[in-house]
Amino acid sequence: MKKVKIDPFQLANITVSKTALLVTQSKEGKTNMMALDWKTIGNLWGDPVCVIAVAPSRYSFSLLGEVKEFSLNVPSPKIRSAVSIAGSYSGRTTDKIEMAGLTLEPAKIIDVPIIAEAMINYECKIIHEAESGSICSHRLYFGEILEAYADESLLK
Repeated sequence: MKKVKIDPFQLANITVSKTALLVTQSKEGKTNMMALDWKTIGNLWGDPVCVIAVAPSRYSFSLLGEVKEFSLNVPSPKIRSAVSIAGSYSGRTTDKIEMAGLTLEPAKIIDVPIIAEAMINYECKIIHEAESGSICSHRLYFGEILEAYADESLLK
């Protein structure tokens, strides 16, 4: 899969309509992945941002507090089963990336890796956090999109 740089908004309709794989990392370099449905892409203070909602009970929640970066990865149809694995196990006790047979690649800008088999990747640095309020007990993380790229077949 050949990836090309894209504008952060270029394929946002695909990104927000599909379950994505959120990749987080501890200060010690332990990588985790979780299935993520609650996300959107927009502008904040003139910058492109990806806003994600993560429950405090999730392992990724604690990792986002340690390393203020994440990658958002939209699975290609070939790796749809990774979403079930990511949503069914805890990263505290399971290497979900290995279990799903996925390949991590270094990101271009952030320290948190991306998923090579994903059809769209976003590299994000957390610039703001907010509680979701009375709707549900999630924290909203606003990640400035520093880099975005996609499988070139999506652009044809």
